[in-house]
Amino acid sequence: MNILLIEPEYRSKFPPLGLMRISSFHKERGDSVNFKRGTVPELRSINWHRIYISTLFTYELPRTIKTVQYYSPSVEDPANDIFVGGIGATLLPEYISDRVSCRIIKGTLDKDGMLGLKESPVAEYIPDYNMLDSVEWSYKPEDAYFIRVSIGCIRKCKFCAVPILEPHFGYLQGVSEQLRDVREKFGERRNLVVLDNNILALDCFPQVVEEIRNEGFEKGAKFDGRKKRTVDFNQGIDARLITPDIAKLLSSICVSPIRLAFDFDGMESEYRRAVTLLANVGFTKFTTYVMFNFNDTPESFYHRLKVNLELSQQFGIRVTGFPMRYVPINDVDRHYISKNWTWRYLRGIQCILNATHGMVSPNPEFFEAAFGNSPEEFKKIVTMPDRYIIYRNDYGSEAEEWRNPYRKLSDAERHEFLILLERLHKSKKRREDIATAGAKFRPLLA
Repeated sequence: MNILLIEPEYRSKFPPLGLMRISSFHKERGDSVNFKRGTVPELRSINWHRIYISTLFTYELPRTIKTVQYYSPSVEDPANDIFVGGIGATLLPEYISDRVSCRIIKGTLDKDGMLGLKESPVAEYIPDYNMLDSVEWSYKPEDAYFIRVSIGCIRKCKFCAVPILEPHFGYLQGVSEQLRDVREKFGERRNLVVLDNNILALDCFPQVVEEIRNEGFEKGAKFDGRKKRTVDFNQGIDARLITPDIAKLLSSICVSPIRLAFDFDGMESEYRRAVTLLANVGFTKFTTYVMFNFNDTPESFYHRLKVNLELSQQFGIRVTGFPMRYVPINDVDRHYISKNWTWRYLRGIQCILNATHGMVSPNPEFFEAAFGNSPEEFKKIVTMPDRYIIYRNDYGSEAEEWRNPYRKLSDAERHEFLILLERLHKSKKRREDIATAGAKFRPLLA
């Protein structure tokens, strides 16, 4: 069989492990397998027996649909010969089936015959690392093992897709077994990325750490005697499950950075405690996912970022914030605005993060320049025109001139102004609408 594997041109950080396992399965059968990203004209002109297309987040599904449409002429019968699977296909299969002809695979490939070839579960195949060499896209980190020790999560967070994708929490496979299989087939790799949703919830977590350490990822480990090795629990570890013993265990392997999540104000005490315990055993580099646009407020978001700054100064560490905008798991775009947020506030945060490459530095001077010295100052910054936020060093005087009339607005007028900005964003007659805006707002609309 002639097999084509396609990852649409998402901004993927990690390699498509599902496609990598499908590649291993078909190669073991003796099939010819090709892997590419996006739409490739020379591939479209070839007749393929099967095409597999991966999906990522639901807001990327419109791109998935275009990819399926592009390759549909390349198979005899799209309804039977094009397979679409992954996160988006599992969460919103009807969105795909209503628009294109294909076979949708929901969930993980953990059962016999899910590809219709009387195969054993494809999820048990070793991912084909070699197939990544056929694309120029650089997956990060390079030269890494990608593994999962567990499936699912003990939490049932309403903002998360994991309870739908993987409703049951449990142990999958040991670290040593997975690394041995990859090493024997593809050679030794430098780093280790663990993609578990909540690995600390495993009763056998101490044994997991022992396996990681025994596989050459002890604290201070080096690859080929020269390059530092790292272990990255990339989905984050649950701050609420950090104990003195867990912190000590983690300090025995080369974890960098420590990834945590600070999703809502109610977990602040547990979050502070986790960072304290981890800092006390020697960790200095942290990356904390900070969700916004869910049930929080701009004031809450600012406060949680400020907590990272305070902890950094208190312990002499770096707690870098990684803001993550909430999008409902059934949305096919990124236009959602929760009840406590406005379009302009969300756009303003996007502009700040554009200038900071998506991260929030714990440097006090940087933080104050980017986010302000109070929640009110933060809201003022994100209300400014885009160019004053992104290029603040070039528009310092203009931004200050903008602030003068803004300061004179009452709270009610500021709320009215935010509504006006959203209306102008959607308007097809922006100039005319600005001309009819109130006199107190026109100086702010330059």
